[in-house]
Amino acid sequence: MKRILIIISALLALTACQESLEERAARDAREITAKKCPMPLGNDGNVIMERVEFDIPTRTWKEDLLLDFPEEGVLDQAEIRDVLIGELKNTPSYKPYMDAGFNFKYVYCRMSNPQDTLINLMLTKEDYK
Repeated sequence: MKRILIIISALLALTACQESLEERAARDAREITAKKCPMPLGNDGNVIMERVEFDIPTRTWKEDLLLDFPEEGVLDQAEIRDVLIGELKNTPSYKPYMDAGFNFKYVYCRMSNPQDTLINLMLTKEDYK
């Protein structure tokens, strides 16, 4: 009888400490921002990840990035969308979030003027499946 109570207590303790996937994503986003941001992406320094956030109600993983891009330049949004979808599919750490159907939002602002939004792109499960 004592053994059964110990086993039940241990199981309850283990399940009480579990966090939801949404809570885990929010914690991961906070930790990435605190420990790694701002973080250059790639070797040329043209893209810097400023912060990562996770919005639990909308289940949206959001990355705010700075892009070194000329004022007169034109971005191919379709090409960027395809690259981001490929990145999602090839990054193992995103797999649990994609399996749960999370949204992924990318906001690229101009490095020379962070208030100038170049790209505001939302990917949903229909985009990356």
